[in-house]
Amino acid sequence: MTGAIGPVSPLDRILGAVIDGAGAVAAVCGFALVLVVGGNVLLRYVLGTGSVGFQELEWHLISPIALLGMSYGMRHGAHVRVDVLYDRLGPAVQAAIDTVAAILMGAMAVAMILLSLPYVQQSIGMMEGSPDPGGLPWRFALKAFIPLGFAILVLQALAQAMMSARQCRAALAAAAPAGGRP
Repeated sequence: MTGAIGPVSPLDRILGAVIDGAGAVAAVCGFALVLVVGGNVLLRYVLGTGSVGFQELEWHLISPIALLGMSYGMRHGAHVRVDVLYDRLGPAVQAAIDTVAAILMGAMAVAMILLSLPYVQQSIGMMEGSPDPGGLPWRFALKAFIPLGFAILVLQALAQAMMSARQCRAALAAAAPAGGRP
């Protein structure tokens, strides 16, 4: 398989599949969240009742949406980006900036994993649940999405760095005079 910037490696396909899989899980959780919020509204305003566990389920669904969805958003260019100077730069410089940004994003994600592990390990070790009566007993699972989500972001950073580096090489090759060096 060949992309716009050269051959797509098996690693590109594997990383893309993992990130797209995480995005699919986030999408399913998003749909489930709509159903849960709708159910909470019906319980409260139609039946005059409610459930603490059902309300907490919203949090448990928001965690994978945000933490798994961030990598998917980065992969498909749905992230927020402020392009004041970037659009005025040449393709090689843009690709170099994207490569450095991907490396920095990966480093930040690794730092978040390392910082969150003791917090998550403590939560799992005590099988942390809700402190509220009627709450859900799986708060540790909610917190476990922190290092998982950032680990998938590391994979996206790797994929982005590889793609941007290929774009940089392609842009430099296209800008080079025929038979000469850039």
